[in-house]
Amino acid sequence: MSLPTTPVNGKVEQILARLERVLEDPAGYVRQVKSDRRVKVIGWLLTDVPEELIHAAGALPFGITGGREGFSWADAHLQTWACSLARSCLGLGLQGKLNFLDGLVIPHTCDTTRNLGGIWKHVRPLPMMENYLLPRQVDRPSAKAYLTGELGRLKAKLEQCTRSGITAGKLQESISLYNLNRSLMRRLFARHVRDPETLGNRAIYNIIKSSMCMPKEEHNRLLIDLEQALSEGPRNTVENRHVRVALSGKVWEPPEIMDILDRGGAVVVADDLATGHRYIDADVSETGDPLDALAQRQLNRMPCGCFESGRRDRRRFLVDMVRKSGSAGIVFIHLKYCEPENFDYPDMKSACDSAGIPSVRVETELGNVSLGQLETRLQAFLEMIGGGD
Repeated sequence: MSLPTTPVNGKVEQILARLERVLEDPAGYVRQVKSDRRVKVIGWLLTDVPEELIHAAGALPFGITGGREGFSWADAHLQTWACSLARSCLGLGLQGKLNFLDGLVIPHTCDTTRNLGGIWKHVRPLPMMENYLLPRQVDRPSAKAYLTGELGRLKAKLEQCTRSGITAGKLQESISLYNLNRSLMRRLFARHVRDPETLGNRAIYNIIKSSMCMPKEEHNRLLIDLEQALSEGPRNTVENRHVRVALSGKVWEPPEIMDILDRGGAVVVADDLATGHRYIDADVSETGDPLDALAQRQLNRMPCGCFESGRRDRRRFLVDMVRKSGSAGIVFIHLKYCEPENFDYPDMKSACDSAGIPSVRVETELGNVSLGQLETRLQAFLEMIGGGD
């Protein structure tokens, strides 16, 4: 179902186009930033890496979200049944497209990422390469103390790499900067839900994804300008007849999936994606010890296929997410061979079925997916839950 759109003013189009260009070649963009600003760049893989620590060390955090090539390079070192996100990230490194990095932080989120650091260090070493060891049993009393210690270890490694001390004051400033960025994106997401004709699915998720590679100072300025331009633009007079949907998974890949949802008359109103609400949900406390605050945010984050707790059961979380957002159904976007998501799926589907929530699962890959088949499945689902003409 294709719906009419509201004209967007030139300033809005200009900002959205700017973010789109960054995402077309994020490595090239960051390489230029490094040259212009003479700053060290520390890469990080999804998900949950404390970027505030990297920023407080005077370096630029760069979220590596994969690409559409380099798989043959990675396949010489990583099994082909590893997920395409991990393989594409390694492939970018092996091709030399990430040789501007001064360091890399890899969180242990699955079996693949546990092996990835050793492989990467062996075949394409960087000046600093660190694993980020997150606690698996987050409900245990020792989890916070352990995580605070792990953050302290990572802090010391970053200080050694950048030759810059991370003081409590610097870290507090970085936390405030990142909190502002998350707040701006949450406000824009709310605007997207109210007015998807002006700020569609692809646009709002481009905003979130671009934040992972751009300096937060620049990204914040663009988002503030975007809010202002949206407030000054023409008000939407088109009736919002979009079907409301929620998304669940790791990443929204391929990017064209958002275009398909836009064309199908859907508005994404909630998600638990690493390149979505998992990235912008909740802030870090700006009072007390900053390392303690970073640890507390991590332990309280929304559950996902990699991390959940008895206090935040993922099945209940997804059902509540759908109901609170007013979604008509949920789309599971699962990367092929993503073990955490695939293992979780039967329980997640069962919970949705028991709650009377329609769902559909689509299996995707970076760089190798039939967009025609994907669109057919999503269109059929949207028509079933109320998105047909």
